[in-house]
Amino acid sequence: MYFNFTYNHTMDAKNRLFIPAKFREQLGEEFVIFKGPEKCLYVYDKATFEEVSRQFINHPNRKVQRSFFSQVADTSADKQGRVTLSADQVEHAGLTKDAVIIGAGQRIEIWAAEEFNEATIPMSQLDDIDEFIF
Repeated sequence: MYFNFTYNHTMDAKNRLFIPAKFREQLGEEFVIFKGPEKCLYVYDKATFEEVSRQFINHPNRKVQRSFFSQVADTSADKQGRVTLSADQVEHAGLTKDAVIIGAGQRIEIWAAEEFNEATIPMSQLDDIDEFIF
């Protein structure tokens, strides 16, 4: 399973953000939101997150374990398809109102619109794009 496409949505005053139906179907009823290493949130279905987290479970450095697992929140969407983001998730991603929700392969990423525009460049401008076959 992989996620693709880009959606633009607005976060409401209660930090609720609509997750597109296509993504919710793939995520399942319960999923994980993780404060990623970039200024965005990573969203994983439970099975994929288990795979990703295996590399941290037995890591010899407890600081790495703490850093990783303290950033994880189990969640689910409400009946309207929204998730409620915590204040620290909102702060981490720099979300104010306009959000971009993208499929990024095995995960979904939630970005503040301004941050996404700064962090992303068109494929035509990528130096290594010739390595791929279309």
